[in-house]
Amino acid sequence: MRYFSSPLLILVAAILVAAKEHHEQFQFITGVNRTLPIKLKASPVCSQFSSQTFTEANTGVTLNATKTIVAFGDSWTSNGSNGTIPFAPIVFPPNPSAGARLGNNFRARASNGYVWVEDLANTLGAKLIDYSVGGAVVDLSAWNTTNKGVTFTSDNLLRTDFVAETALFLQQGHFLADLNPDTTLYTVQFGINDFTQYSIAGGDWNIASDSFLRQISILQANGAKNFLIHWVYFHQNVTDEFQNVVHQGLQAAHAENGTNFAEVNLANLFTAVQSSPAEWGYTNTTCLASQNFTDFGCNDPDRSIFLYSKPSECNDA
Repeated sequence: MRYFSSPLLILVAAILVAAKEHHEQFQFITGVNRTLPIKLKASPVCSQFSSQTFTEANTGVTLNATKTIVAFGDSWTSNGSNGTIPFAPIVFPPNPSAGARLGNNFRARASNGYVWVEDLANTLGAKLIDYSVGGAVVDLSAWNTTNKGVTFTSDNLLRTDFVAETALFLQQGHFLADLNPDTTLYTVQFGINDFTQYSIAGGDWNIASDSFLRQISILQANGAKNFLIHWVYFHQNVTDEFQNVVHQGLQAAHAENGTNFAEVNLANLFTAVQSSPAEWGYTNTTCLASQNFTDFGCNDPDRSIFLYSKPSECNDA
């Protein structure tokens, strides 16, 4: 059987500042990251958070203080639990449906191993509550392909958005994890599927950026103080402008209430790996056809790459 491509390990946009001690109320299962130590092969392109364009920077997120991670996004971040399973899925031996509630055809992960946020949680020894869902967009109402009611992905799964993921978290999140604001990190990554839907039939990027920032403000109102924001792995005029608008909104939020933001530009790492995959130990960068069918997976998954997360050492605190 062939499996899906394995992700590069590991995102993390931030300089480590002194960790704070915190008493944990609950113990959650975490995996063991056997890939450490991780060597940084591509340096981040650090800039000032005050820049008017999206960038790589960190206003004060402290990774070593993180005890709980709450993740929102699409298949780059989804471990298949979709916010319903507060335990680390079994991924050994490698299994493309690891983490899926109902087997391979229910939101299976797009990897035969850990996705980046699991590696991050394992590395930090943090609890992970993952609300990400494959195919998710920022807001279904933004795109002409998804704004007429219930819609499905190309593999016939219900498409969802950041709005619904946030709503589910607010319903159950406080029951699944200790959400001390000082030790909880919220990770957010959207835009890939938004660009796909926009490319098919158009839509309104203003709705997407407004909704993105609205969900951030809702999370802030419910205690979120630390965010890790991913920018998409490619450059397009519409996505670049969308990210600029979001970035400026994050600046306003930081100025108003001191919320910490670490930003990661995936395009920098993605370009480096694509230009010289062998340098990174990969022989294939395009084999993944679907996150739900092993028949279309990679012949050599351990040396194939599809998902990326950006190591970063930016600090603009």
